Amino acid sequence: MKKVVIALLLTTPMLSFAQSLTAINDLAAGFGKIVNTLIPVMMALAVLAFFWGLVKYIASAGDETAKESGKNLMIWGMIALFVMVALWGILGWVQSQLGLSGSVTSSAPPSFIIPTT
Repeated sequence: MKKVVIALLLTTPMLSFAQSLTAINDLAAGFGKIVNTLIPVMMALAVLAFFWGLVKYIASAGDETAKESGKNLMIWGMIALFVMVALWGILGWVQSQLGLSGSVTSSAPPSFIIPTT
């Protein structure tokens, strides 16, 4: 409770003197850029976890404990990927229903086209 009161007291001069909120807007925009960068990285890690579990599952055909470990890793990789994509879709739907500007897009890695000679 003390932290909330202190935060309100610190922001009161900004509101009472009608100062611009550019610093807060810049902070929010920077946070958004970080999140937009992390989303594809986290999806790539989930796919990598799935394929690593698949490799462990196939490579350890005789060892039941290693096979179970690979199966669990594949399951958790699929769950993580499903949750991320589902939340991405739900947020896009909510954004479109509320009429908010922007779009739910992720910056995909550039496709490299090898020129033919």
